[in-house]
Amino acid sequence: MTLRSCALALAALLALTGCTASPVPSPVPGGFPATTTPSVHTPSATPTPSPTATKPSPTPTKKPTPTAPPKDTRKGSQLNTPYLVKGIPVVSKKHRITAAYAPKKPSGAFHLEATTAAALAKMTAAARADGVRIRVRSGYRNWATQNAIYQKAKRNYPQSLSFYAPAGASEHQTGLSVDLWDGVTWSLPMARTATGKWLFTHAHSYGFVLRYPNGKSKITGYHYEPWHYRYIGRADAMKFTGNSLTLEEYLGLA
Repeated sequence: MTLRSCALALAALLALTGCTASPVPSPVPGGFPATTTPSVHTPSATPTPSPTATKPSPTPTKKPTPTAPPKDTRKGSQLNTPYLVKGIPVVSKKHRITAAYAPKKPSGAFHLEATTAAALAKMTAAARADGVRIRVRSGYRNWATQNAIYQKAKRNYPQSLSFYAPAGASEHQTGLSVDLWDGVTWSLPMARTATGKWLFTHAHSYGFVLRYPNGKSKITGYHYEPWHYRYIGRADAMKFTGNSLTLEEYLGLA
């Protein structure tokens, strides 16, 4: 039986059984069916996302550390002049002067330093224009006078020594400080007078500061004195408008 006859017989047999033969691939030259090479699908490379660029965190800016004032290293004859911080003389129980010191250019009846005397005159005139009277109870005091006052207080008022400065520790010796009042009411009640209230509000505008504020005796070494004003110049005094700042705090000494 030829090849063709076999094929026809097989086809007839499948038709009788209900089966359909898979198509036989047509022969190709050489007797082998054509082999279809499946195409290889290479998936396109998914781009790797570049990492999100993160901005470096800014380095926090450090607040400048206030420069500490130079230590008071004065000794011997160096104590003939006050301890200076930022050009401001400091005289206190911790920073003293000898009997040799006095204002270089005293002026007026109270022998104040000339610039202080001029500022006081201007302030007094301004208060007068507002109907307020300012009187000077005490201005410059030398070492000997201050010593006599302190020794007397030590004998008679030992419980009130926080109102008195030992000789060499009083700002009055610099000619930069004054005790002010209305000529009638003295001591702590002076704060409630028209003069005390006016000074509390306006003194800094003329370069004066309330040197020993209320509640700051641990820093200043002295009791609250609403009458004691110290001249430091308007530029610096304008930073004391609340009358709660001490000179020690302002200069970095406290």
